[in-house]
Amino acid sequence: MTVTGIPQAYVTGWKGFYRREFAVNEHVLVPRPETEHLIEDALEFMHASGRRSILDVGTGSGAIACTLAGEIPDAIVTASDVSLPALAVAAQNAARLGVSGRCTFALADIAPDDQGRFDVIVANLPYIASADVPHKPHPVGFEPRLATDGGSDGLAQYRKLLAAAPRLVRPGALLLMEAAPPTIGGLRALAEAAFPQAAITVHRDYAGLERYVRVAT
Repeated sequence: MTVTGIPQAYVTGWKGFYRREFAVNEHVLVPRPETEHLIEDALEFMHASGRRSILDVGTGSGAIACTLAGEIPDAIVTASDVSLPALAVAAQNAARLGVSGRCTFALADIAPDDQGRFDVIVANLPYIASADVPHKPHPVGFEPRLATDGGSDGLAQYRKLLAAAPRLVRPGALLLMEAAPPTIGGLRALAEAAFPQAAITVHRDYAGLERYVRVAT
């Protein structure tokens, strides 16, 4: 980062993620290395199961959507976001990476109404409690508040997702949701309430921190 705190990715306009370069700007969250764990988990599941229908909720720069489409040549990806400027960045990245034909970008809070059910849902939604969202010059303070502020307890958007998820998944689907230690326990509890029969586990990142909830339905 620069001395002003602006993330270096906003200065250069690019950020590396899972062996690819993504265009980024102030309208999207900067992709994090920790999110690559969700990519690895999704890819392992898809290779083993042959499942190919993906929903990326809160796509931002399109890093998750474009990466999964690039790694699985016959995958079909629907990517949603509530921000039109973010969707424009995601579409730009899909075009540059050659996956536009298999990625649909939709303006939606969780998922568009007409897309049916999915084999894999991946979500990196806002998970910082409103009172704890950093301000400038902290680097996170330069990122869009829509992408960081998870409401009073950091779980507002995940409540919406888990209320909708049972009707969005096919039998035997996989749901992956990124969070962080302050909210991961609450996220797991929400997942257990939504999917009482599922196998639900919490997985750690490179630093050994609890990073995402895995729901095998």
